[in-house]
Amino acid sequence: MVCKIIFYVAQLGVELKAEAMSHLEQISERAIKGMAENECIGVILPTTAYILRLDPPPVRKMIEAGVPIALGSDFNPNAYCLSMVRIFALFVIN
Repeated sequence: MVCKIIFYVAQLGVELKAEAMSHLEQISERAIKGMAENECIGVILPTTAYILRLDPPPVRKMIEAGVPIALGSDFNPNAYCLSMVRIFALFVIN
């Protein structure tokens, strides 16, 4: 049930015309298209997927659809990382 709810949160961001959205590990094709149309920035948080053992977000699909991408550190107690070099490495590897 949680994954299903998370799946629709990105669509809500599209409908609200959010300028940026993060935690996009679960996102629909429709939401990706909406993000591209709204020029909504997809903030990718590689440490979140890595530490929580989630599938990484579909970044290649997002880029191909025209979604602008930014990298973030997700500085939270469960997934913090002080090194943007490590963030970039996780992003490239996954």
